[in-house]
Amino acid sequence: MAPLPKSESSTVRAIYAAYEAAASSWDSLGISVGEANAPCDRQLWYAFRWASPLEKHHGRQLRLFATGNIEEDRLVADLEAIGVDVYGQQDRIRLVGSHVRGKCDGKAMGIVEAPKTEHLLEFKSSNTKGMKLIVKEGCEKAKPLHYGQCQLGMHAFGLSRCLYLVSCKDDDTLYAERLVYDPEFCMRLLARLERIINAPEPPSRISEDPEWFECLFCKHKPVCKQSAWPRVTCRSCIHSTPEMGGDGHWSCARWAKPISFDEQKEGCPTHLTIPALVPGEQIDVDEEAETITYRLTNGDLWTDGATNAAA
Repeated sequence: MAPLPKSESSTVRAIYAAYEAAASSWDSLGISVGEANAPCDRQLWYAFRWASPLEKHHGRQLRLFATGNIEEDRLVADLEAIGVDVYGQQDRIRLVGSHVRGKCDGKAMGIVEAPKTEHLLEFKSSNTKGMKLIVKEGCEKAKPLHYGQCQLGMHAFGLSRCLYLVSCKDDDTLYAERLVYDPEFCMRLLARLERIINAPEPPSRISEDPEWFECLFCKHKPVCKQSAWPRVTCRSCIHSTPEMGGDGHWSCARWAKPISFDEQKEGCPTHLTIPALVPGEQIDVDEEAETITYRLTNGDLWTDGATNAAA
């Protein structure tokens, strides 16, 4: 018989619980620059439309996030110790009507390889396996999400170079790579993101195979491939539209008004789910009653707008 695993220490459980108690979950206002170069259009659309439940992280994960913040401070100190001037930490990145959003780790002058060139700074950490891949293949190939983040950051701030600095969690090895701004890459990526943001329905899946490797650990798999119901918020409603003329603004056609962030999360009684998000076939529409009727995958009939209750 296999030995029973050792129980977790009560002290450790209490520490993790303290992290969880202090944590708060929040919806992103837009598409994160750190996720913008993800391979699946539908994944980005679901995140933008708040289709899936908010993630709740375990205490160990939350502590790991805090360790990352500590490591960023350490890397800044390392750069300053060799005479690099670091500034602009947490400066905001706002693109595509401010629906693509993020913050930079900093900017710098005095980088050893090119001291007179202003650089964007992007700090990351990795385990030994990931570090070996980064060293072998470079940021663009090994870490496409990081590469997209660096490119969009340079684009947002009008910079031509980025210092991508990675520390290994296992042995404190450092890796530095100077990335060159690629305007063609950025224009293609921004055009793709604008298309996703303005899409009224989910884009095509990256694969129809339910066991496709890029879908296995995607948090949107239930709503994408397993007929789960989406969250009821303004962003999953047919009446809402992301506007391009402001700071990530949204509007509601039903009430002919802008909708605030808090209003978007709460929704309203006239919510009508985007039909492509309903796990069923649309069979009827009553414009006067403002209802849409579906035959669900289990054969039941459901009328959206009649009760606005989750099925």
